[in-house]
Amino acid sequence: MTVAMVIDSEESEIEDRDSAQDNEHGRKNLRPVNGEETKTYCSNPPFKEVIILVQRFSSNIRRTNQLFAARILQSVVAGIVLGTIFMNAYNDPTRMKLQTQIGFFAFSLTFLLSSTTEGLPIYLEERKILMRETSRGAYRISSYVISNTLVFLPFLLIVALLYTIPVYWLTGLRREMDGFLYFSFVVWLVVLTSNSFVACFSALVPNFIMGNCLIAGIMGSYFLFSGYFISKDNIPKYWIFMHYLSLFKYPFECFMINEYGGEKGKQRCLQALEGTCFLYGDGFLAAQGLKDSQKWNNIGVMLAFVFGYRFLCFLILCYRSYRTQC
Repeated sequence: MTVAMVIDSEESEIEDRDSAQDNEHGRKNLRPVNGEETKTYCSNPPFKEVIILVQRFSSNIRRTNQLFAARILQSVVAGIVLGTIFMNAYNDPTRMKLQTQIGFFAFSLTFLLSSTTEGLPIYLEERKILMRETSRGAYRISSYVISNTLVFLPFLLIVALLYTIPVYWLTGLRREMDGFLYFSFVVWLVVLTSNSFVACFSALVPNFIMGNCLIAGIMGSYFLFSGYFISKDNIPKYWIFMHYLSLFKYPFECFMINEYGGEKGKQRCLQALEGTCFLYGDGFLAAQGLKDSQKWNNIGVMLAFVFGYRFLCFLILCYRSYRTQC
């Protein structure tokens, strides 16, 4: 199905490209004079290019509706299945131990960060068309990156909410609206980060096989150094940089702080023995080296990942295009 969607997407892109070539307002080329090579100039302002490309990408999403419908269905089904597996795990600590509760956070991140790689073949096909069109001055690479980001913002928000709504309430996470909204926001940032990560490496790798292997390997390394399998204190110093680069680390900490932190965390018993509680929420976070203040600091880091990978994608595409007007 993915291959069919890619072909469909490419055909629609080619149609748009041909129409753009016939539109003199889309570009302005200067012919060589005395055998000297001249530069290609874009006649449209950047803002207008972004609007045109947003409309174009939105049309492509509608044309490949089967792929995106499958992505939405995947989020709903995963949210319901995980919710029923871990049902009331956080309301009944006698049924699910603390390590199992933490495992739910880890598996959720694994699913969210790995589920957006299906967009890799589409990005690779778009890159071929992008190189041809930008070389003719149809639009700027910066306009392409900005418009692509804007189009995916609302779509991935829908995906995040469709996953969060069933899984949050079924598992019995903190029954407060601010906790739900924060959890949903973190999930949205996670899928945005993953999408930016895939977009960045789609600009770098030569083909789908290389990209899939590279993305899977790096994601696996990020998960290993997230702090779930091995704590920060036990990571060798020469590998500690991977802990801070991990895309799993920051949302994983956000989930734990959101659930076990705050004023109620001080009164929430996580482990008890013979009716006596010996581990409260704030004590657990302190043992993990986490503070409530990191709740929003980690959000800032995740936003930096989202825009940082997009900026790297822009730089790589500019380098590939061999153009000065990027």
